[in-house]
Amino acid sequence: MKAFWYNDSRKNVCGIRIRELRKKKKITQKKLSIMAQLKGYDFITETAIIKLERGTRFVPDYEISIFAELLETTPEYLLQFHENQI
Repeated sequence: MKAFWYNDSRKNVCGIRIRELRKKKKITQKKLSIMAQLKGYDFITETAIIKLERGTRFVPDYEISIFAELLETTPEYLLQFHENQI
């Protein structure tokens, strides 16, 4: 599989929004991973969240809706470009 980087620096566009919402809600990366695992999403680990927020991890489309659910937002919001990404 050939990996493509967005803007030569990120593998996703949702990581910044996820970090922003998580911090706004005062949720740690560890707590977010626990929330995901309690809902049966065992593949969303603390390490996966760290890499996602840094932009070093690709995010499958099905995970966008999971993070939207956990952070009480919409997938559309998570996929909007952030001013720091342009």
